[in-house]
Amino acid sequence: MLSQARSIVVIAPDLGLRQSLTFALEVEGYRVEAHDSWCNGNIIASPTLCMIIDDQVLRSCTNARQHLHQWGQAVILLTDGMSPPIEDELGPILSLAKPFNGADLVSLVKSLALAA
Repeated sequence: MLSQARSIVVIAPDLGLRQSLTFALEVEGYRVEAHDSWCNGNIIASPTLCMIIDDQVLRSCTNARQHLHQWGQAVILLTDGMSPPIEDELGPILSLAKPFNGADLVSLVKSLALAA
């Protein structure tokens, strides 16, 4: 059984992106719980290493920002680089501009694991 420090929540509306993120992280030994939206999924409340969330989720679900404030754990925000930034509104969040390669994502996740 993997520890909670090896568990990651992924929320992205695009199926291809969710599958790519899940594959890249599972290959590195992380357990991934993936959802297409915050509003449609039952996001786990137990401790995890981090949440990786597409900024589209925050723009489409009014409750997501409030829940993210209450999350209290590390967040990696996937941004499109063209929309107005929302990271400042949410506090300390790591961001990664799309498109990115899997190595960039894994590197961010590993830095979080080392800091934990």
